[in-house]
Amino acid sequence: MKKIVYKVMGLVLGVLAVISCIKLSRHFMGNVLLGLPIGVFIAALIRQYTDKITAKK
Repeated sequence: MKKIVYKVMGLVLGVLAVISCIKLSRHFMGNVLLGLPIGVFIAALIRQYTDKITAKK
């Protein structure tokens, strides 16, 4: 049960990271496409971290 909660939490945090990076890049630089790779990178890091947590338990 905890594994499912961690996986869902990692997915939600990843999506929020992508959305927030896109919004920040639109606000500061006026370009949406610059924030997308950064957001995807952060989402991948969050996903790896949650996978590492669920593999331990």
